Amino acid sequence: MTPADLLEGVKKRFNPLLVDKKEELHSLLRKALAAYQDRAGVITSLKLEKSDGLAIAFPDDYLSLVHVTDKDAFLVYSAIQHDGIELEMTGYETWPLRLTYLMNLRDRDFDSWHLPPSIVGMVEDYLEALIKVQNVARIRRVSIDGKFDYSDLPDEPTLHQRVLDLEDRMSYNRAIIPGATLRPF
Repeated sequence: MTPADLLEGVKKRFNPLLVDKKEELHSLLRKALAAYQDRAGVITSLKLEKSDGLAIAFPDDYLSLVHVTDKDAFLVYSAIQHDGIELEMTGYETWPLRLTYLMNLRDRDFDSWHLPPSIVGMVEDYLEALIKVQNVARIRRVSIDGKFDYSDLPDEPTLHQRVLDLEDRMSYNRAIIPGATLRPF
């Protein structure tokens, strides 16, 4: 599922949807992805073959290095450079190596990049809560202007509390960094 697909699914949860400008919805989607990235994170890895050399270009979805390990899960020393990751080989490493890093969720193309399936539900719920805060505020203004009853609408503190509760849930689902062992010499 792409972020654009996720947004379309969340939009269907609203009747009526008064927050309907594309830029505004994309901004809220980016905010939801950033919140998940900052509070929980997604760890992924990439297998490196010997032919890849001693310098690794940053993957497209790279955010931050966790570590590089060899086939036996021993740590391979690495250093971040301006254009990639440089490996500091000792000669004891066994190939293939594994680059483990935090995934950048926020700065991706919404139409072509696919979200990790494990985060879709949480991001959907959080995006819905963000949209609902603004949507209910607009419905309330329209109701007041049209002199309609708006007493059945949730109040602002309740909506903001829902956002905070979801942020806490994200933090509880924080990605677990896999371990690496130092090679004994």
